[in-house]
Amino acid sequence: MVVKRVGPNLRGRDFVVGDVHGWLKPLEAELEALCFDPVHDRLFSVGDLINRGPDSAACLELCRQPWFYAVRGNHEQILFNWLHDPASADVEAWMRYGGQAWLGTGPEHFFTRHPVLRHYAEQLAIEMPWVIELSLEDGRRVAISHSTLPEGDWMDLQLRLPHDAALRESILWDRPVKAAGFRRVIDGIDLCVHGHVILPHVIRRGNAVYIDTGAALFDSRYRNGGGVVQPRITALPVDDLFRVPEGVSL
Repeated sequence: MVVKRVGPNLRGRDFVVGDVHGWLKPLEAELEALCFDPVHDRLFSVGDLINRGPDSAACLELCRQPWFYAVRGNHEQILFNWLHDPASADVEAWMRYGGQAWLGTGPEHFFTRHPVLRHYAEQLAIEMPWVIELSLEDGRRVAISHSTLPEGDWMDLQLRLPHDAALRESILWDRPVKAAGFRRVIDGIDLCVHGHVILPHVIRRGNAVYIDTGAALFDSRYRNGGGVVQPRITALPVDDLFRVPEGVSL
């Protein structure tokens, strides 16, 4: 599945959460602070559920929950690529940049001991979308992807995504938001929400909102002296994302 369409939540609230990176307890604390109700509310993830944190397996299995929706991030895609063709993966780099936190000595040994999780990850490699289009009750629509969508028309992008591998890779890996003067407007969609790039605060550029506030940095080994003083997991109601002012942090 490339684009997953999700209808309005008529019973509760919708939230979007930034990169989680295997830190389940901070995620649970954030949801508790928001009085998240899994019976009525829903949580949408911008991807990178895994690597760097100790609870990556449990975070990946959140996708089994009926209230949880996630797009794939570059860290899920690294896992999926290894599952498809282990010989093509740079396992040493994967372990160095976060895989060791949950895979220990490596993925082969880990998944030999956890065959059910391996089977589920193989299923996710097929089913996990690259983009979610979320419809709201008032008719607005939100596009959720891991990294920035290229400028253009939303309908055109939807038509291109299934057939354009380079485009799919770009929405996992590109980091244009930190460039001076960057602003992104996608016609035909009301708001886009992304993660991938660690920022001190939630920011808006055009109709794109960036919500990764640094869960990857909870473990100090991955800090490089950047501007995130207090890394955290950020989850916000969708309505609040629309209210993030242009060019101003929240």
